[in-house]
Amino acid sequence: MALLSLKVLLLAFFILLNALSNFEHERSTAVLESVREAFRGIVPADHSRSSEAAALDIFEGQEDIAEALGRLFDDTLPVVQRSDAANTRTLQVDMPAGDLFADNSPVVSGQGLDTLKAIAAVLTDERYADQDYQVDFLYGLEAGDAATPGHLLELRRAGALVRTLEQDAVPSAHLSTGFMPSFSGQVRIHFTLPLPNSDGRPAAAGGG
Repeated sequence: MALLSLKVLLLAFFILLNALSNFEHERSTAVLESVREAFRGIVPADHSRSSEAAALDIFEGQEDIAEALGRLFDDTLPVVQRSDAANTRTLQVDMPAGDLFADNSPVVSGQGLDTLKAIAAVLTDERYADQDYQVDFLYGLEAGDAATPGHLLELRRAGALVRTLEQDAVPSAHLSTGFMPSFSGQVRIHFTLPLPNSDGRPAAAGGG
């Protein structure tokens, strides 16, 4: 009789544990469901947030190389755009030489490398592979100076700008450099780009 009573007590104990377990599971499920309901639609779980990183924002939704290049500078430097002959347009950006080189150094500085790498990233992006372009670096000279030999530091710096882009896979045929008198302490960058077609999309290389 004692053994039977013990078995009944054990059975009752397991029934109680099972009931408590089901109660806790139902309560936790209800809590989780209420949290899901509260946040539903704000950050969907099936969408990654990583694609919205700031470093990629330059290229997001940009089909035109001019727009992508312009966004590199529009927050810090004025960008001038004008239409030229032969179905081309030019983006003009003026930068202090000190943003690209350290004092009296022909080597591109860390800040300058960051700028040039950002430019190269746009120029070599596969989405713009069919868009023709030309990049001209004009290194400023003192007022009254002529663009003649004797400006060794300026010449080496101008060459360093082109070589840096070449090292980042920008074809040398699309790059050139020169001097710009009466523009001391500045570097002017000209991006010569195709005009958009009538449908608003940029023209392909060769005008196709």
